[in-house]
Amino acid sequence: MSEESYLVSARKYRPQLFGDIVAQRHVSETLKNAVRLDRLAHAYLFTGPRGIGKTTAARVLAKAINCTASSEDRTDSAEPCRVCESCISFEQGRNLNIIEIDAASNNKVDDARDIRETVRIPPQGGRMKVYIIDEVHMLTTQAFNALLKTLEEPPPHVLFIFATTEPHKVPATIQSRCQRFDFRRIATTDIIAHLRTICKSETVVIDDASLLLIARKGDGALRDALSVLDQAISLCGEKITHDALVHALGVVDTDLFFDVTDAVAAGNVGTMFHIVEKIVSAGYDLQEFLDGLEEHLRHLLVMNTIGEEGLLDVTPESASRLGKESEKFAESTLLRMIHIVAETSDRLRMARQPRLRLEMALVKMASLPAAVDIRSALEKLDSLEKAVRDADLSGLHAGSAPVTQAKISGQKQKEKVAKTARPSNPKESAAELKSESEAEAEAAPEAEREPAPDAEPEARPEAAPEAGPTTPQKASEPEQLFSPATPTGSAVKEVIRPAADRSLFGFDEPALKVKTKNVTGSKTIQTESSFSTGAVHDIPTLQAGRTELDIAVLEPETDAQLPDSSARILLENQIKDHWSTVIVDTMESQIRLGSLLRHTKVVRISGEHVEIAVPDDFHKRMLLIEKSGLGTRLSEKSGESLHDLNFSVRPELFDKSDFGAQEEFDSKAFLKKKCEENPAIKELMERFGCEIVW
Repeated sequence: MSEESYLVSARKYRPQLFGDIVAQRHVSETLKNAVRLDRLAHAYLFTGPRGIGKTTAARVLAKAINCTASSEDRTDSAEPCRVCESCISFEQGRNLNIIEIDAASNNKVDDARDIRETVRIPPQGGRMKVYIIDEVHMLTTQAFNALLKTLEEPPPHVLFIFATTEPHKVPATIQSRCQRFDFRRIATTDIIAHLRTICKSETVVIDDASLLLIARKGDGALRDALSVLDQAISLCGEKITHDALVHALGVVDTDLFFDVTDAVAAGNVGTMFHIVEKIVSAGYDLQEFLDGLEEHLRHLLVMNTIGEEGLLDVTPESASRLGKESEKFAESTLLRMIHIVAETSDRLRMARQPRLRLEMALVKMASLPAAVDIRSALEKLDSLEKAVRDADLSGLHAGSAPVTQAKISGQKQKEKVAKTARPSNPKESAAELKSESEAEAEAAPEAEREPAPDAEPEARPEAAPEAGPTTPQKASEPEQLFSPATPTGSAVKEVIRPAADRSLFGFDEPALKVKTKNVTGSKTIQTESSFSTGAVHDIPTLQAGRTELDIAVLEPETDAQLPDSSARILLENQIKDHWSTVIVDTMESQIRLGSLLRHTKVVRISGEHVEIAVPDDFHKRMLLIEKSGLGTRLSEKSGESLHDLNFSVRPELFDKSDFGAQEEFDSKAFLKKKCEENPAIKELMERFGCEIVW
């Protein structure tokens, strides 16, 4: 190819027909129908990103309108024939009826007035005079206003086509006078197919990985991809290899992204510093590396959640590698990593030490605590609750030999129930029941050692039928909780129904603490078990026929006496300490946000949910904006998965003295007073025409 005849690919392979326009079928088919049916509007507005075919479609439309061939001689009765004098003159750049104007350099009101004057001249040897105004959003407001009347009622032989990448800058009065067509970004697969066709025409050998790399560099713009292809041909000649192309274009090596995720999976912090050193020494742009890493994590998330390769712009070999890599991470961990990369990418542009910022982001990713998936946690809680409901209490006493125990008279049993049900003094009733139970326990071994020789064996009662789910009973009605049986070997001595709120532990109902006493000869073994109220109805069924039930409902324990509550209170205190650390760290980097956090208090923790009290709606609105970042910081400090922060307005928890002076501050009166005290301020306000409004 000679130097004089050389054209870049974007110009040489520019579409000349509607059918050649890549990936804009919704526009080309509509315009073809308008030409075929002769239903052309007087003005069109083509919008969309750069390099996707807006100006090309405008040229093809203008050529099709002025084509002198009959509809029978055209393809689809709408495509330009490209053999008539009008089509040939346009392609050679000498057609006077198709005028292209660059609005970026002809944006003044005088240029618009020139257009308004020339539209009166009819076309010379053609059907219509077509004005193609590219980058129309660059026109000034006065220029737009000068075109309004002409655009609303143009001469019948004039058609306007406007093209712009920023339609929001075009006044609504202009848009309302045009038919608007929105051009779409071109998919990577469509760009690859078009590049492969061009390479075949140019006898260039190129592999699929290189085509994919060029198409991704185009970022949805075919013109950009063609420019990269010309650069690749100039570098590699007629045979393009992926390695040489990566080196020439300065694209970050994909292996670096896999090295980062491997280091995160292994928790290797030191490797991150070596990776950053490779990036810097290779001359890669740090911002481009973060963009590529963010896309890499997105690929892992897609493969981890749905596993569809069709959603990834990668080769089959890369998709297989991504699938194996995604198995190392949980979905929640990948989301946290993407959040860290996105946050670092936003701050890297303004950072004084971008390398340090990148290193800290990678180290933070490698130091992430193992995130707990909320779905798996809920499944474990459900299985645990089901196991408690279906627990076989007889297994608690497996291996204990059945022994004889002195029978408690029915009258004493009724007296105990009556004493328990008295609401007068629960502590006194509990003490009386306990003393009676101890006295009976001392008498029981003597009766077992010296049984009456002529005592008739007592008949075993039939097992009670299996009880279904029942409504939890009140503490004042213990006789409804157990069936009257006379078993042997083990006695349920105490059933404690705590009044503490167990909602913090994930249970909808309070739990029961059951104390059992096994008496074997002279030995007495006591055991303790806890059950949810949903399983209380199983206790008499499992114990029926084995032991006589000596029930004493004691005073409910407070929440502070429960072991789980103690652990929970300890955890809450730790979370509050970590929240204080988050506030201190935020004050150092973001003083405005830290000032807001100083007036917050952690009031409740439940699973991943943390309730934080704020003094007013202003604090709540401002902190909701930073909710995601604060949740991530708290999780990193505490090592717990605490991402759901709920802010509630609780002014009663805060002292007004924390917010400064008690009296309301009148800024207008304060400024007025300063003007009176300081003549310089007053003179400045008068010189610049200032007025105190707030």
